[in-house]
Amino acid sequence: MNRTNPLNAITIIALILSTTLLSAQEVDHVYLKNGSVIRGNILEVEPVDHVKIQDLSGNIWYYPISDVERITSEPFRDQPYGKKERLEFTAGFVNMTSIGFLAGSSNNAQPAPFSLIMVNGWRNTAGLFTGIGLGVEFLTTNYFPIFADLRYDLPGKDVVPYVMAKGGYSLPLSGDREEYDITYDYSGGPLVGVGIGLKIKSRDHFAWDIGLLYRYQQTSYMEKYDWNNQEYTYKDIYNRIEIRLGFYID
Repeated sequence: MNRTNPLNAITIIALILSTTLLSAQEVDHVYLKNGSVIRGNILEVEPVDHVKIQDLSGNIWYYPISDVERITSEPFRDQPYGKKERLEFTAGFVNMTSIGFLAGSSNNAQPAPFSLIMVNGWRNTAGLFTGIGLGVEFLTTNYFPIFADLRYDLPGKDVVPYVMAKGGYSLPLSGDREEYDITYDYSGGPLVGVGIGLKIKSRDHFAWDIGLLYRYQQTSYMEKYDWNNQEYTYKDIYNRIEIRLGFYID
């Protein structure tokens, strides 16, 4: 026959009683301006300098008064495991930086041109974002795209789908290039994009941003043959799916 150790039984009863008493009694709460709350027993308060508190685990914390929002004494309430405040996207200035590529056929001269884009703008309370984007794209040569960016958020809190459209112009970053007896002269062209995306907020003021768009891009270049002074103009038209991954800071 197994016998219960009296010491173990006393320990279990003491833990149950202490938890019950702790839930019923009032404990000191120090609310910090950064949103943190320290619960325990205040050891020392200097109204113009600092507060010292021993938390419920026995750790002692020291905070300048300038970091403290308020000090109270209230019943202890332990929050359920895993419960946290939901994050939301708010109105204000937004920066979005992303990398991406234009998915295309392997038969194309540029099967998956790479790009790095930054967009800055303003999001209003209705979820409408307007901004200006610029960056660098590696097409037949390096291009500098500049465009207007328009987005509208669909219903959501910390995970928000959206629709978007952009339009602008790409300028070549490199000038004429000569290879053997041929000179290449690059020109820019219009760009248009429409698509959908998803913002996933992982903490305050930061979210991951995923986008999938239809992209139209037009560029051109001229070949000049030095030996016979012949000129030929070529136009590159990209009708591609654009995939983007980046981050969102508000």
